[in-house]
This record gives sequence, structure tokens and C-alpha cells, in this order.
Amino acid sequence: MMKKLFIVRHSKAVELAPDYTDFSRCLATSGVEKATLIAESLTGEVEQIDLILSSPACRARETAEIFAGKFNYPLADIELLQPLYHFGGIDRAIDIISEVSDDVESLMLVGHNPTFNALAWHFCPEFRSGMPTSAVVGIAFKLKTWASVSKKKGSLLAYLTRKSLD
Repeated sequence: MMKKLFIVRHSKAVELAPDYTDFSRCLATSGVEKATLIAESLTGEVEQIDLILSSPACRARETAEIFAGKFNYPLADIELLQPLYHFGGIDRAIDIISEVSDDVESLMLVGHNPTFNALAWHFCPEFRSGMPTSAVVGIAFKLKTWASVSKKKGSLLAYLTRKSLD
């Protein structure tokens, strides 16, 4: 059995300003364009996404909604998880993944660096690149259950960035 994990770093956000918090920073116009392009490219490589878990921060939530739209994934089914914003590092991310229902074959996480880059490096020894905004790293695992993911290494399925699509 194969489980697929897609780690998506949120797209480009507006700059931090005194009148709003880091949490409330939404996507810049260029971020919407980047996320849309990358999500469209990913649909050419991946049939479906069974579950999307996202940081509730505005820029991550909006990125998750763009990807969901391209995969015909219901926006109301995106699960916003506060720990994906206030991370406890990759250990907390692994805990979240390991709690996913086993009927989910393809899981997408949308959130933030540096945790997401570290998570991709942890699970996929062949991946040693960075994760700029909107980057997607897809990793395939030979697993039956997400609960056993912490002990496994996967193989690289996809690595998409704006630069890689030029």
C-alpha cells in the first residue's frame, strides 16, 4: 500500500505592517498567481487529494483554498489546525500526520517554514533543496497506516516551485 504526503509551503504574503499581525497576513497578488500555477501543475501529476490540513494563518488558509479548488476538494473540508501555525517543530508535525485516518491515501499539509523544509528533509533523504513560497514536495511512503510514518523514509514524488515551472 502507498501513502502520499504533499508538503506545501504557503504562497507569497503581503509584507508585515503595523496595522495587522503576522497571523492575519494574507496572500499578495503574486502569491495568488504562484499558488494557482503550482496547484495546476500538481493536478497533472496527482489524481486527487483525500485530506487537506492547513495552518489557520490567512496566507496558509488562502493557499490551501487555491490548491483545494484545483483538486475539486470541498473548501469546507479543509481542516485548519492551530498547531500547524504554532509548531513544536517537526516532531509535532509528525504527530499530526500519524493521527490521520488510514483511509486517507493522499494527504496535503499547508503551512510554514522552517518546519516544512525540515519535515521534507526528514522524510525524504533524496530531497535536499529549499522550499520557497508556494513550493510543493510530494513524498510516497510504502505504508498501510499513517501511524507508522515516523519510522519511515519515503521517495520523492514531486518537487514543484515557481522557478521549476519556467
